[in-house]
Amino acid sequence: MDDAPFDSVDPVARGRHYSWPALPDAAERSVHAGLEALRLIIDGERHLSPGAHTLGVRLSAAEVGAVTMTAEPAEWALNNGGTVHGGIVSGWVDTALGYATATVVEEGVGYSTLDLTVRYIRALRLERTPATIRAEVEHAGRSTCVVQVRVTDTDGRTCASASGVMMLFRP
Repeated sequence: MDDAPFDSVDPVARGRHYSWPALPDAAERSVHAGLEALRLIIDGERHLSPGAHTLGVRLSAAEVGAVTMTAEPAEWALNNGGTVHGGIVSGWVDTALGYATATVVEEGVGYSTLDLTVRYIRALRLERTPATIRAEVEHAGRSTCVVQVRVTDTDGRTCASASGVMMLFRP
């Protein structure tokens, strides 16, 4: 794709330069629902949302009711304690909620986060990344979708667990 986003981090200069894809026009936004839309992202034929790209997540697998994402943060994502900032982790989780929901709704259904609870279990350190974010749909109803998420480090240890509810907007 010609407009492929990029993310470049220079730890010596403490700089980050990145670009993101243009937001799809209103007519194309509904195609982000459905498993096929996610497969296009995995295959590199479509982009993640600009926010997801900025947070550094990558969609690595999608199946009905679940997605797996990875995130490899850099120093810019750390808190003053030297671990990945909880807000960054929360952003990963929120992103995973949406993409998991996309696997169980048909094209044309919109969705937005209604509720999000993140439990931070252990600090995530850069040397134990990339992190894996696994989101699984627990319930998909007419108006809401309940999703469970787990964030693990490279040792397979859970760093955060979360649950969220997505509001569905059916045509």
